[in-house]
Formats: sequence, C-alpha cells, structure tokens
Amino acid sequence: MSETLYILGAGSLGLLWATRCAHAGIDCRLILRTPRALRDWHSGQDQLLLEQQGRSQSIHVPAELAGASQQPIQRLVIATKAWAVTEALDSVAPRLAADSQLLLLQNGLGSQQAVRARLTSQRVLYASVTDGAWKRAANHVVWAGVGRTLVGDPQQQPAPDWLALLDLAGIDWHWEPQIMPVLWLKLAVNCAINPITALHDCVNGEVAERAGASFAPLLAELHALLASQGVILPLAELRQRILEVIQATAANSSSMRQDLRARRRTEIDFILGHACRTARQAGLATPVLDSLYRQLQNRLAELGLPTC
Repeated sequence: MSETLYILGAGSLGLLWATRCAHAGIDCRLILRTPRALRDWHSGQDQLLLEQQGRSQSIHVPAELAGASQQPIQRLVIATKAWAVTEALDSVAPRLAADSQLLLLQNGLGSQQAVRARLTSQRVLYASVTDGAWKRAANHVVWAGVGRTLVGDPQQQPAPDWLALLDLAGIDWHWEPQIMPVLWLKLAVNCAINPITALHDCVNGEVAERAGASFAPLLAELHALLASQGVILPLAELRQRILEVIQATAANSSSMRQDLRARRRTEIDFILGHACRTARQAGLATPVLDSLYRQLQNRLAELGLPTC
C-alpha cells in the first residue's frame, strides 16, 4: 500500500479526510483547483488546522494542482460538491489509468451515475458519509460531528484491499454490498431535512416544527419514492430514522443551509431535483416535494444563485 492516496476537493469533507489520512502517516496529496489556491496553501506552509470540540491541531498536508504532475493516480477520493464532480473529473482525467479506482463522497444522487457512465474501465465506488464538518478558513476545518462512512460497489464486487487505509486513518467505515439502498435512504433523509432548514433558516432540530402539517405527507411521499426504487421499509421506520437524525444533529446546520447563507451554489439538483425526477419517472405524485423544490428554486433565483 505504498501508492499515494489523492483527495480531490478542498471543501470541508475533503479537508477532513486529508487531515485524518496525513495525521495517520498515509502518503496523501490534496488536489487543489486553481494556482491561487495552491499559492495560498503554500503560504501557510502546507499546514491544515483540524478543530474538534474546541481543540485544534496543525497537520502537514501536501497539495498540488491536477495538471502539475504526470504521475498516474491509482487511488482517488473525490470530495467535491455533487455539481462540481464533472469539472473536477475532467481536470484529473489525463492522470487516470485503466485500473485506477475512485471513491465518491458526494451527497444526493445523480453525480455518481454520471461518473460511472464516463469511466467505463475504472472501478468507481460510492460512499455515504455522515460526518459533520465545516470550514473556518481555507486551511481550517471544524469536525462538528463524528459519523460513519458506508462504502460499496454498485456492481456488487468485493471490497478492494486499499480501503484498509481508512482503518489506518481511524475512519469509521463499513463495506456495504448493497450500496444503492443506503444512498436512497440518505437521499430521503436529506430531502426531509435540508430544504426545510434552508427555507426557514433553521437548525436541524427545528425541522419537524417548521414543516408543520406538511411533515407527515412529506414522509409519505418519500416512503413511496423509496419503495419505487426497491427500498422497502415500513413508513413508521422511515419516520423514526429521520427523527433520529434530526435529534442527533439538532444543533447542526445542514449543508444546504450553510451554502445558502454563504451565497454558494447548492446541491438542490442532486437532492430534491433527483427525487422529483425519479418520482415522475415512477408515476408518483409528490406535491409536497414538488412544492419544496419550487420554493427553494425561487429563493435561489432571488439570491442570484443557480437553481439547479
């Protein structure tokens, strides 16, 4: 396991993984997007500050640009936002070999399938990550909530040996032979929480109250959507799972709310958009989901942000 682990994407999740891997002594490289970002990184002596529960530690993390080297990338973690995956992948495509392996950490659904369709010879793994993290600065990440990472292969092949690096990094991960139901369940949770926190500018713990009478029919629509994708569970169990996430992350601000507050592009198209499109294809009526989608698109348009 001497090959370098490359991490593409310097958002909160990419920085969190980079610090944990580097701290564990894993040979990892953070791939940055622009020459200016790389200059700023070097000006900080390649140090990344990891903060958890008020305590911070500085960790050396090497960084480079995608085109700065011809060194082939054998193992690549893509930790960008879902809408940025295609452009990010284009930047590193010349360095990928036929036997390269990629691990995708994106929220929502749609970006994973797009990568898989483009990279027909490489192995592409999907992951569901529940860690909470946010950035104080370009080289300062706050680990706000310890979560778990479920990894799987949509083609249902066994786990590759190199994932043992995650053990070295102390990442709580588990191989999931059936990864698509996991991702659909996470999408349902995101659809129940993220748009409401963004529209009402509230923390996760206030979701049920802010949603009011629309919360129960919203969960019923998500339950029907999951069933159409072969994810079968009682409505009461889905409700309980979503309420448990709300309670466990009560003080947290969802990623969509954070993006809206910072006037950044959101992942609406890969969360609500994907859910609504899939519902249409399955012949389902989802008036609550559709309404949330329209309301959020209108809000984004008012702020001059992309609506997809």
